[in-house]
Amino acid sequence: MRANFVLSGVASGIRRNVSMTIALVLSTSIALAFVGAALLANTEITKFKHVYEGKINVSVYLCAQNEAGHGTCAHKTTPAEMTAISQQLNADPAVKSATFVSEQEQYDRGKQIEGPAVAKYLKVGDLPASFTVKLKDLKKDYPAFAKTYATVAGVGQVNNQYSTIKTLLDVIDGARWFSIIIALVVLIASILLIANTIQVAANQRKNETSIMRLVGASRWMTEMPFMLEAIIATTVGGLISAGLVWVGKHYVLDGVFKIPVENGVIPNLGINDVLIASGFGLITGVVLSAITAFATLRLYVRL
Repeated sequence: MRANFVLSGVASGIRRNVSMTIALVLSTSIALAFVGAALLANTEITKFKHVYEGKINVSVYLCAQNEAGHGTCAHKTTPAEMTAISQQLNADPAVKSATFVSEQEQYDRGKQIEGPAVAKYLKVGDLPASFTVKLKDLKKDYPAFAKTYATVAGVGQVNNQYSTIKTLLDVIDGARWFSIIIALVVLIASILLIANTIQVAANQRKNETSIMRLVGASRWMTEMPFMLEAIIATTVGGLISAGLVWVGKHYVLDGVFKIPVENGVIPNLGINDVLIASGFGLITGVVLSAITAFATLRLYVRL
């Protein structure tokens, strides 16, 4: 009997304040969509780092000169200098492994990467030989490693491949922080809207709740319909936000970045990732709405 009474109160409250309920649903759906987007961006960054951090190497390029006498240094690396660099790398405690890549191998790779239009202009010696080095701790050891080997005789350049993907990571990280900031702003607006909606609804039904208290209803019984109204509106908004998150993922990751995703350059996100992010956002929204409703009824409304 009590459950039926509470549910009828909830239905009555939603009908009376349908416009405010719709506004609450829309605001929470937008806020929770940004929460889900931030979580998806965080998942993408985590997957991206997991895929690439173990594969990123350092390239120590040697001095090269082509047939025309043009090169990266004043003279080409001599065999003695090459041997010295190899020995230094093998003895370096920060180096996990070092593999030599000859000018011929660089030439073959260059032809494959650049394609026929550019490859026909390449010649052996245009691309310098190098040592592909895997450091034990890339982030920690690279600055000192680069500083040391940049001045070694026969070395033309030391390059860290991490800088190549850093820009993309920064873009994704920027999108994550943008989503977090927007989500916080809209969540605050949603919390204020929940509080105002409950205050208006409580004032509209003040006579009803007063009669309920006179006939012995507990404070929880008079407060429960208002809390359920906020929770239901937030739940509907959370379900809508799940659809918005999926649409955003479909059009951004599967649309704008379709080719990098298909080529495996950017890790893809599956439906499970979308459901986890949306589910976390939904739970966050429901908890916040329940807390906001309870605090508003206890602090600002006397039922």
